[in-house]
Amino acid sequence: MRKLCVGGTDCVSVHACSSISRNSPDGVLCPKLEWLEWVGIDLPSTPLCSFRLFLSPHLKRVSIGTCIPSARMSVIRWDQNYAAQVISRLPASLEHLSLEFGPWEGDPIESAISSRVLRCGPLLRSFDSETPLSDAALQHLMQLPNLRSWVAYYGPPRTCPLVAFPSLEELRLTPEGLPWLHLLAVCGDSGNDLAPTATVMKTNYKETLKLLHCPKNTPVDRTLLSSILSFRNLVALRVKNDCCKIKGTCTFGLTDDDVENLAIALPSLTEVEFGKGCHLNSCRTTVASLLSISTNWLGLTLLEIHFNTRTIAKDMRRLLDGGFGSDKPRCGLERLWVGHLPLRARKEIGVVAMGFADIFPCLKDFASWDGRCSPGWWRVASELRARD
Repeated sequence: MRKLCVGGTDCVSVHACSSISRNSPDGVLCPKLEWLEWVGIDLPSTPLCSFRLFLSPHLKRVSIGTCIPSARMSVIRWDQNYAAQVISRLPASLEHLSLEFGPWEGDPIESAISSRVLRCGPLLRSFDSETPLSDAALQHLMQLPNLRSWVAYYGPPRTCPLVAFPSLEELRLTPEGLPWLHLLAVCGDSGNDLAPTATVMKTNYKETLKLLHCPKNTPVDRTLLSSILSFRNLVALRVKNDCCKIKGTCTFGLTDDDVENLAIALPSLTEVEFGKGCHLNSCRTTVASLLSISTNWLGLTLLEIHFNTRTIAKDMRRLLDGGFGSDKPRCGLERLWVGHLPLRARKEIGVVAMGFADIFPCLKDFASWDGRCSPGWWRVASELRARD
């Protein structure tokens, strides 16, 4: 067995484990186990000695902790001391480690996880834990040579090491962890005193970072853009955003020029999510931004972005008549995510379809994550498919 998942109310009998493992090397239940997922609401019902039976010498990936709705927190029988003992027994040679406990803060769980991080060796490739780490543990994590994926739940430490994230490829940020984005963007910039270690930290992550997940409902504006532009080899950029309706104002603050600058600066992007197009239809970007995207992100497979459709027929006609970008190749995007963006161009639907066919020659469909697109998009999609 290479992978084992224990979750929910599963309970492992000590007698059963001992019987099965009696003839196994070193008393390990699954001597070739590489991946252990142990997530549930009642882990202490399984004695600690049983947990040790799954600590294979070949273990590479461990995901352990609680994962239940907050409404049921009152029934948790989890004990922090028990969890700390479990964490202390994990091997130091893991490649992937995810520890989700709680909702707890303070000793002993924070101490146990920080101590475990300090024991992590150079093989560690991904780490995920919502529990705050000590500054020493966080600094150690930042210097691991092969760390590829990390979730930043909290802000940076008071001081940063001289070498930080030398191989980081995927960074996920929570709202509390958003300050990391600006810090990492300015580090290494000559003359920038916005971060204490900005001029001394080595910044290889600006070249290695491929996937950036910003916090949900982060405003997409020039402040965010100025930080994102530092990561020149990004392949996927995601900002989940659906709060325009709640706030009563559009949170997408870029212009056509801003999008063009982004498209030119980060040519490797293939997946871009800037939040659901909203019914307010008040953003400053137009379909001209889509043309900049298509001619610069040639490998694009996913796009979700705001653009204003109030004068979309006029804007499309201007692009078509002006021959903008006619000498440049286009991307092969087949579906454009438009969210709840309205489209009212019944009399000029042919012009709109012709414009989209020019911008995205392979486009076949428009979509919203909840399936509720404006009917105008369906008509344009029908026109596009009829042209094939």
